[in-house]
Amino acid sequence: MLQRIIALSLVCLVGIGGFQVWLDRQKQEKQFFNTMSLIVETSSRAIAYAVWDIDREVLHNHVQRLTEIEAVGFVRLTLTVTGEMITAGSTGIGKDVPSYQAVIYSPDYKNQSLGTIEVWADRAYHRNLLWESQKHVIPGYLIFTVLMCFMVAWVMQHDLGIPLRQIADFVRNLKPEELNQPLELRRPDRQRADEIDMVMQGFQHLQTALDRHIKDLDGLVKERTAELSTMVDEVKRLSQLDALTGAYNRRAMEMRLPLDIERCMRYGRPLSVIFTDIDRFKRINDQHGHAVGDEVLKDVAKRLQEGLRANVDWMVRFGGEEFVIFMPETALRSATEIAERLADVVRRTPWQMGDLVLPLTCSFGVTQYQPGDTMDSLLERADELLYKAKRDGRDCVRASRGSEAESSANCVS
Repeated sequence: MLQRIIALSLVCLVGIGGFQVWLDRQKQEKQFFNTMSLIVETSSRAIAYAVWDIDREVLHNHVQRLTEIEAVGFVRLTLTVTGEMITAGSTGIGKDVPSYQAVIYSPDYKNQSLGTIEVWADRAYHRNLLWESQKHVIPGYLIFTVLMCFMVAWVMQHDLGIPLRQIADFVRNLKPEELNQPLELRRPDRQRADEIDMVMQGFQHLQTALDRHIKDLDGLVKERTAELSTMVDEVKRLSQLDALTGAYNRRAMEMRLPLDIERCMRYGRPLSVIFTDIDRFKRINDQHGHAVGDEVLKDVAKRLQEGLRANVDWMVRFGGEEFVIFMPETALRSATEIAERLADVVRRTPWQMGDLVLPLTCSFGVTQYQPGDTMDSLLERADELLYKAKRDGRDCVRASRGSEAESSANCVS
């Protein structure tokens, strides 16, 4: 901060000095103009006669005498009739020096121009005048600026730097369990509060608010954690469900079935699988549209779900109109009986929507896990039994425990 103050002070010093130089330059230009105007007007009649007579020697003398003036650096006389230019003095003229220009008129005809005379101030003389006018002012500005910087630095160090360091040390060593510790500064007594006191008051308000917030934070975290856990569980559940039928999807099957197979192998408990699909479902889609087909799928899935044991059996929409039912702790005979009951549930009540009535049936393939089975081999066997039921006329159950003889309910054409 002190560096910025010093830099700003120097900028102000340069700005004020530059403005003062500009004012002095304007004053000098005005003074030079007035002086040259008086000198040129005094000698303009003599110059006019010399120009009229085309007396070049006299003209050179007049121009030379003008350059002998200390303030004049260069003079140029331009003759209108001949276009000739008569010059004298240093040629080092520029835009940074004052100049004066006047027209030389005929001594007999006031409106007849004989030429123009231009006078430039001497560059060195002009700069010396500027320096003389500033050399006593600039040191004063510089001394004033340095004194102001020292005073500001002392005030900042005494009234701002020390208290701020104390505040920084307090904050650096502050621990969460010591949040209520008051901030105390070693400062002399004052009649009225200043900005440091306002900072202390603001810090005390902040301590109080933080303490209150930390006390409520544990409960808030527990609440948000519970909400997040519920949301995660819901997202996980939805990611494992088929959006149309509400049954599990194949992703859920690939996660859950290996666990059921492992449990079956470890404890020697039976695990049966029912593979089923809706008979002639393609005909329903072709004749009545996919919207009707979707409603049929939802209705059949609901009937199958209602015929299973809650929290034990689980069903997966395998694809299209195909469903797979997994039945832990269930032997092949019991699974076959359940499949026959499910077939009767689907067959018994036609599906209806408005005036449209559709009889529905399903075919079933049932098998039981055997040692050495993998997830793929178990599903493949159940799928083969399903297609056997299809070949045998649909609306029936075909069951087999690996290489054992199959059992089935009667099929209808």
